[in-house]
Amino acid sequence: MPQSSAPTRSRRTYRAPVVVDVQEPAELSADPAQVFATRRERMHAERSKPARRERIVVKPTRAVRERPRPERAAREVRHITRPENTPAIAHPRRGIFRKLHAPDGKRFGFQTVVLLALTAFFGTAALPAYATSAEGSAIGNAQTALAVQTLTGGGATAQLVSRDGVQIAESPQMLDSTLNDTVSPSVQALAVQLMGAVASGHLVGSTPNHIPEIANLAEGKVVPNCGVDYRVLQAISIALEHFNQVGVSDINRRCTGQIEGAGTVSAHYANGGGHAVDFYLLNGSPLTGGDPLSLQLISLLDPLVPSGAGLGQINCRASIPLQNFKPFDDTCNHVHMDFANAQGATVANG
Repeated sequence: MPQSSAPTRSRRTYRAPVVVDVQEPAELSADPAQVFATRRERMHAERSKPARRERIVVKPTRAVRERPRPERAAREVRHITRPENTPAIAHPRRGIFRKLHAPDGKRFGFQTVVLLALTAFFGTAALPAYATSAEGSAIGNAQTALAVQTLTGGGATAQLVSRDGVQIAESPQMLDSTLNDTVSPSVQALAVQLMGAVASGHLVGSTPNHIPEIANLAEGKVVPNCGVDYRVLQAISIALEHFNQVGVSDINRRCTGQIEGAGTVSAHYANGGGHAVDFYLLNGSPLTGGDPLSLQLISLLDPLVPSGAGLGQINCRASIPLQNFKPFDDTCNHVHMDFANAQGATVANG
């Protein structure tokens, strides 16, 4: 039979330990006193060695010499004369990009110029769009920017308006804003004055409110069927000069669509409307046409209105002497004044 080969096991080789003869140092075998003396000498020798010094190297610095700057040559100033009536030609590199010099020698750059320009622009844009004076504006006190006077001559009455030192004469037809296509400067100026009284609460309206008719004239706008007779505006202005508060309940009924009392023949409605005014309130008190405040208003306006002006409420008071008003019957809850048949284009001192 064939013999199977059995695995052979490796044998470990054991080596005998190596014995090293370790000898003690000579110091251990010597006399302890001698060893101590030897160590002390070594320490003394180490301490007596000179200290190690660090070497510091200082590099010399070279002084910086300033180079002499060449002097600039003085600019030659030349005076160039240009023929008369010849426009000056701007330098292409000058203009808004040129730096501005202040009196103290400082310069203002381009950004400063732009800032000043924007400030002026927005400051101007913030102003109201209508012309005003220190005492007259649509939201200020009741004073007009135009000085208005009355001229009478040759049987015709004209209006003299002083504006910017120039005298402008206006015909009576120009003052009638109820039928014209434009608003007269005198009418607009007086309307601006009255709107100032509205803003301050001295002039108030009623229901329906007729104050917007005056506001249109103050803005120079012509609104069809919403015009106001110039003499009506003057009568309201005079009342405001003598009373702390004035209430107006009726002016142009065409503008509000009212048909009351005398209907379409009323001065509130006929000929374009707006030729009459109804006062319903003075100093916070309602009017009857015969109360003390109503009589005070009538006596104040009677010598100033043109002859033939209409006055209502004759049936609401005792007989009183009248110079220019022509009275008639009316309801006793207001004072009616109209200028439909008046013989003058303006109210005196109005």
